[in-house]
Amino acid sequence: MDAVLVDPADADAALAVARERGVRPRWILHTHGHHDHSGGSARLRDELGAEVIGHGADAGWFAPDREAAGLDQLALGRLKVRVHPAPGHTPGSVLYEWDGRLLTGDTLFWGGCGNCRHGGDVGRMAETFATVLPGLDPALEIHPGHDYAEANLPFDLDIEPGNRSAAARLAAVRASKAAGREPEPNILAEERAVNPFLRAGSAPVGEALLRRGIRVVGAREAFMALRGLRDRY
Repeated sequence: MDAVLVDPADADAALAVARERGVRPRWILHTHGHHDHSGGSARLRDELGAEVIGHGADAGWFAPDREAAGLDQLALGRLKVRVHPAPGHTPGSVLYEWDGRLLTGDTLFWGGCGNCRHGGDVGRMAETFATVLPGLDPALEIHPGHDYAEANLPFDLDIEPGNRSAAARLAAVRASKAAGREPEPNILAEERAVNPFLRAGSAPVGEALLRRGIRVVGAREAFMALRGLRDRY
């Protein structure tokens, strides 16, 4: 059975998963170029003959065989994957939508967003959160590249202490971890209630920043202020 590998940092781990599931990876899909998402790509291309796909703005990390920039959809055998360019964490960051799932790489995390310290641009990420994410189906399950929920959610509650959705999500995440399970994915609508980065232009977030002595105008300034606070948290 044909399959797609997404962000294979470790070639050995990717090959082991493929063997366990009895699939043949024919494509390697990159949400962005950082080594912890692309480190195994070159070897897997050589060993499997797989086609590497990603945004050319991050080509220096993984040298794509097929360019994701400018595409609305990728046809990968019978799979149809929607492509949403989402620059900010890196210039070539991309969200991929498939079968009710949103693969967000390091752009959107449970309870947070990616930092912009390694080749990124926080202003461009603010634009992505203001223009790309609001247009997506609110029922999409969020599947980020890392589970940072337990680190992100206390920051969310520090910003909005009365946010019951964030408190409930933190309790659920901790219960899952205590039981040895990964947290269940939020859908985008649920995540919006939890994650202040998705509501940067809202009055409650603006008021929360003002209580800290940070006066902002508009969603872009608010997002950048939140990202700066998270970087120092």
